[in-house]
Amino acid sequence: MENVTSNTQINGSGKFETLSSIAGKKAILFATLILLLSAILSMSGCTGLTGAPKAASSQASTSGAATISVVPASISFGSVAVGSTVSQSVTISNGGGSSLTVTQASTTAAGVTITGISLPLTIAAGNQATFNVVYSPKAAGALSGSVSILSDASTAASTVSLSGTGAAATALLTSSVSSLSFGNVTIGGSSVLAVTLTNAGNSNVTVSKVNVSGATFSESGVSAGMILAPGQSAKLDATFSPTAAGALAGSVTVASNATNSPATISFSGDGAQAGANSVQLSWTASTSVVTGYNVYRSQISGGPYSKLDSSVVATDSYTDSTVQSGQTYYYVVTSVGTEGVESADSAQVSATVPAS
Repeated sequence: MENVTSNTQINGSGKFETLSSIAGKKAILFATLILLLSAILSMSGCTGLTGAPKAASSQASTSGAATISVVPASISFGSVAVGSTVSQSVTISNGGGSSLTVTQASTTAAGVTITGISLPLTIAAGNQATFNVVYSPKAAGALSGSVSILSDASTAASTVSLSGTGAAATALLTSSVSSLSFGNVTIGGSSVLAVTLTNAGNSNVTVSKVNVSGATFSESGVSAGMILAPGQSAKLDATFSPTAAGALAGSVTVASNATNSPATISFSGDGAQAGANSVQLSWTASTSVVTGYNVYRSQISGGPYSKLDSSVVATDSYTDSTVQSGQTYYYVVTSVGTEGVESADSAQVSATVPAS
């Protein structure tokens, strides 16, 4: 007869259990733990393996830091008269991806100031700003120095070098001629000649007075209060209108703040009696609606011309009976529209009066 043996143990309740039944219960408990763990993992998802998600950053990303460029790198003012002022512009550009703040724009150069900028100045990414560098020398001499620009883009300053010369102020008024000769002009007629006045200095010339001597002479084009900048010119038209026969003289005097003031131009001309000679003029009538025509004459080819008619000529012809023997005259005609607007000059024609 076969003997059967088994291991037994006493559980906490005092009951006997076999080892095989205990092992079976342990297997059931282990399986239960596995199922429980799986359930927990399936409820938490994969994030339970890697930890909680990170909060999103509240700081926006940028495409790059601010940069600064300054143009031009140098400025030459040239020669500037003492007391005068010249200005040139400077441009600051931000080529970066963030705002640029300009904190300082300064210079220690004598006679130089900076205008058109308020600091601190913020320049957005890709934008630019402009300010002015003004030079007004207080004394003659060379200018040297620079403009310094500081910003948050760099610890080093951006600079613009400066050069120029303060020159002693000169005001000089020159004339194209010192005298005008009108030749023979018929009594009752007139002739116009021009003279050009030019500021040949480096500072403004201000005309204070214009005086004409000689009752048969007059001028237009230049008057008191006129200001001529350096290099600027003005045309003075002198008119000779004799009222008597014989040689006549006169002059025009232009007073100003120029160092060579006054400028004087002398006049001469001869009043002549009207003769039996005349010049007959005719032209093709305008195709536009006009009120009439004006006839102009000069003794110089190309003018300046003097108007012969006192009121517009209604026909397409005109007789000039104020000519002198042996003289050559040059004529142009203009048309006058219904609103009083005068056309440009016609082509010039000439006529030479035979000598008596």
